[in-house]
Amino acid sequence: MATITLSCIDLNIPGNSAYSILKQLAEMAWQNGYISDRGTFLQTLLLREKLHSTGFGSGVAVPHGKSACVKQPFVLFARNSQGVEWKASDDQPATCWICLGVPQEGEEDQVKMIGTLCRKIIHADFIDQLKQGDAQQILSLLTHTLNQ
Repeated sequence: MATITLSCIDLNIPGNSAYSILKQLAEMAWQNGYISDRGTFLQTLLLREKLHSTGFGSGVAVPHGKSACVKQPFVLFARNSQGVEWKASDDQPATCWICLGVPQEGEEDQVKMIGTLCRKIIHADFIDQLKQGDAQQILSLLTHTLNQ
């Protein structure tokens, strides 16, 4: 299962564009030792966004990527108050990001994590907890969700 710890959560991520947020998420993955190359993982996230936006709506986006530079499955969470345009279906800016990374051979893990999150993200109470929770609450929420 994917790793998430308190050091994987940033409740005030800097950035005012999709590129700057994704760059910060790649940096966070690097700092936590989950990837071997920041640039490669950033490109993986950017390419995924080019294929189709990962904006789910209601202010939540789930950027994700599968890459040989990913050492182990991981989850990052970030939030900011101003919001960033993310091409979501509801045209709302993203204020919360749940970033998933899986090794190249981890497609099954990625599909399972995204599916699990998608079933939760459609619920307003789950989104409210992401938007209002402190780091420990978010850690508990995501750990519980992904271990179901």
